[in-house]
Amino acid sequence: MKENKEKYYEGIHGKIMKIVISLSFVMVILFMIVTILALHALHLTINESEIQQRELAKESSDEAMMSLATDSLLKTVTWASDQIDDEFWILEHDYNVLNEQVVEVLENPSAYEIKELQYPQTVDDGEYHLQLLGSKTCMEDNPEVKEKLGRVANLAPMMREIVKGNDGRTIDCYVALPDGTAIAMDNMPAEKYDENGEQINYDASTRAWFKGAVETGDIYFSEDVHSFFYDLTEVTWGMPVYVDGELEAVLEGCTSLEVMEQKLTERNLGETGFSVIISQNGHIICTQSTSGILMQDGDNTTDVREVASPSLAEAVQKGIDQETGFAEVELDGEMYYTAYAPIKTVGWTLMMFVSRKELEEPSQKLMDEMGAISAENIKRLDINIKVACVLLLIVTSLIVILTAHVISLRTRKALNPIKTMTKRIRNLDESDMDFAMTDEYKTGNEIEVLGEAFSDLTRRIKVYMNEIFEKTAAEERINAEINTASKIQLAMLPKISDELAQRPEFDIFARMVPAKQVGGDLYDFFLIDNNHLAIVLGDVSGKGITAALFMVLSKNTIQNQLMLYSDDLEKAAYEINRLLIRDNEMKLFVTVWLGVLELDTGVLKFVNAGHELAAISRHMGEFELPKDKHSAIFGMVEGLKYKLNETTLEDGDTLYLFTDGIVEAMKEENNMFGKERMLNALNENPGDSVEKLDETVRTRVTEFVEDAEQFDDITTLCIRYHKK
Repeated sequence: MKENKEKYYEGIHGKIMKIVISLSFVMVILFMIVTILALHALHLTINESEIQQRELAKESSDEAMMSLATDSLLKTVTWASDQIDDEFWILEHDYNVLNEQVVEVLENPSAYEIKELQYPQTVDDGEYHLQLLGSKTCMEDNPEVKEKLGRVANLAPMMREIVKGNDGRTIDCYVALPDGTAIAMDNMPAEKYDENGEQINYDASTRAWFKGAVETGDIYFSEDVHSFFYDLTEVTWGMPVYVDGELEAVLEGCTSLEVMEQKLTERNLGETGFSVIISQNGHIICTQSTSGILMQDGDNTTDVREVASPSLAEAVQKGIDQETGFAEVELDGEMYYTAYAPIKTVGWTLMMFVSRKELEEPSQKLMDEMGAISAENIKRLDINIKVACVLLLIVTSLIVILTAHVISLRTRKALNPIKTMTKRIRNLDESDMDFAMTDEYKTGNEIEVLGEAFSDLTRRIKVYMNEIFEKTAAEERINAEINTASKIQLAMLPKISDELAQRPEFDIFARMVPAKQVGGDLYDFFLIDNNHLAIVLGDVSGKGITAALFMVLSKNTIQNQLMLYSDDLEKAAYEINRLLIRDNEMKLFVTVWLGVLELDTGVLKFVNAGHELAAISRHMGEFELPKDKHSAIFGMVEGLKYKLNETTLEDGDTLYLFTDGIVEAMKEENNMFGKERMLNALNENPGDSVEKLDETVRTRVTEFVEDAEQFDDITTLCIRYHKK
């Protein structure tokens, strides 16, 4: 020990060693300060990077959530309103047919025998029978009324089918005379007697459906009322029957509010989602809400617009105005997303609601998990930094104490990887987070531990970023596949071949521009034989891949049936509807205008299956929209008969077919382009070529919508006939 003391601490050598030791301590302190500052800079860089990534992820998640909510709600409410509207349309159609039959009986009484009428019989409960409603005295005093109802009773089978065949939607069917006497078809005769066994006196002329039908002169749908006979709440409708301008009877039908509520439950989104049907007066017809302002009140007299928040009142008003849209509203102190669409047949509005909190919950959960992971990583980094600093201080101090020579050598060697590491850490950013372990960091001490910690941390950050890049690449691949599908779909639509272009009897042009990358519209034209040209234009319900696939099925089915039954369009339409229903598990439907033009005579026979009217210009004069005999859409109701239309085209006559993407093109303020603007565009120069006519219409649509996004597929077909 004495020799070592003399060697290191005495004489010049001792002074040098003291200087070395002092410098070593200073260098150690400085080294620790630099290291801590570098690690602190790394800590700040990583923390800021985590915050930026979380903010970016939250922004992307919020945008995706809003887009998904808007698209899902709008698609669901449009589909649901169409479904409900179709049911009311079918009911209205049934009662229109019954109306025609009642008129036939009343106009030709001698052609129908007088049926015997019976008052409700309790033994018939559960079976469908025709029953006479009204006082016996009234019937005895009015043999003319009894005779009239007896002849109308010949329609009992039709009335039974309307009630029994509507899958529970229709509870009963009445034919009432102006004096209030009626015949009723239902299966609940026992409900027409009171607790004493006396038949309840019933005067149809006092009921809301009767008064509403008489006042409006048309079919009238009442708001929900408590049933006169049955212990339930119902929605009733009445339809007046006129003979030679005089009111002769009023038809009645009703459906249970419980049935409507059940249908609403089948179409909700999420756990907080619910639906409401609102009348033109702002009254709640049907609701799933059991509390708050959208709960149904007892007498149904509250106007929702008067008690709702401004945002909800505005959305309700737009729905009442028969608009379709999406909004964020305040409801009972909470924020909800709502989508609304019209039920056109009855003039009501379907509104669907889902809580914003429910939709934001997955996004918030993801942010919380990301925050927890980030906090854990930073916590581990802090621990590693502290451990590394302590170990570095201890090791460096021991080296200084043991030997100044070792300190002078090892300190320089130890500082080099730290300096390299510090420089590399300072250069880390969002574009370069790769900290690789090199041989320089593999010192076997705390430096290697720290390097491994940095390497592991940057590796995990890089993996996380690669996952984001992979998801982005996957989305790009999907978009590329959809673009390919769009090209394939457009390639399936017919082009004007040399054979068609050289035909002197007609000029033809057609074009389809989908709203999304793939669309649901279709058009077709082909020669059935040398003298007959088939023309088809259609619009499939919905958009996207599903609608595009159904469009292909519809196009092929229509073409095949037209080739088979070109001389019998009614038969062709019947078969098209049957085949589309048979192969239609998705319950889609399509509106179609299809016709066959006889080229040598100009005779055009066509069927309009729920499609827009065709615009026509005679002798290159102004275009008009003449009425035609409309039929039901394809793919919804099996067994329907389709009405044949026929007209004759003269030389120079031009036909313009279009889908609703033209007339329903909207600006941001929801103003539609409309049929009048379309006709004005066509009539700017009716003598233009068919391609120029179509270009003018599309140009006017583009000018009208300005920067608004295209909402629906736009498909047109223009043909001009030249007589030989």
